[in-house]
Amino acid sequence: MLESRPDTDDQSERPMRTGFFSFLTLAFLLLMPTFGSASVPTGEENWNLDLKEDGIRVYTRNMDDSRINAFRAEIVLEAPLEAVLAVMSDPRSCMEWVHQCAQAYNLSGGSFNDRYAYSINDMPWPASDRDYVLHIKTMTGSNRDEIVMEMEAVPDRKEKRDGYVRMEEASTVYEFTREGENRTRMIWYQHAEPGGSLPVWLVNRLATDIPYESLKELNRVVQEEQYQGYTIEYDQNGQIRNVVPPESTDEATAAEKARRSKSDDSADMEG
Repeated sequence: MLESRPDTDDQSERPMRTGFFSFLTLAFLLLMPTFGSASVPTGEENWNLDLKEDGIRVYTRNMDDSRINAFRAEIVLEAPLEAVLAVMSDPRSCMEWVHQCAQAYNLSGGSFNDRYAYSINDMPWPASDRDYVLHIKTMTGSNRDEIVMEMEAVPDRKEKRDGYVRMEEASTVYEFTREGENRTRMIWYQHAEPGGSLPVWLVNRLATDIPYESLKELNRVVQEEQYQGYTIEYDQNGQIRNVVPPESTDEATAAEKARRSKSDDSADMEG
């Protein structure tokens, strides 16, 4: 059964730093979906610190071929690497921490390392809701305590649906590094082209506000009980293969895969 965020006009459930934030959200969501490839600039050079609050740092930088800034957001999450990956392994967690994510699920097929996901962003009136398809790759970094996720938009992977505007261009990288037993550093890089006629100054302001709000929620979600006790599996070459629930038997792992596959297939039929 697909999970989805119920429709509500109760803005108290949506964290806001300013009264202007809801308007900014409308604009930013035209580019917000977390998809992309490693073409987004990574590393530490040429970034300007725009926000430092609640343990979160958000940097932005100019792009040579775009008027829209890229952002780099950093936080040390109060949870072990395994719990963070448990959240990331289930695209439905998008509804728990990514602002305005209304629906998300894996498309049939694929593996933990190489899979496709579909998601919908609930847009405030009068904008149309946005949907997008991601190609998600997960790999080990320089050692087993570093995990990298790269996401790329593949708009033609799933048939377009009436009533939704398909998102097509963006770039995202997540880098996770274990810091002690119960802490994980996350760096989130992103650049996207919103299209349309949005003011550039408005979109660039949101490149600071939205990652801040989302990471605050993520730090809460990764501490939830349902994501604790997971184990990371690696292959013989040290590459991450999967993240499995606390009952680490083959039967439990198979049951978890079957549960997700059933939900994914049902969601696919709905689409």
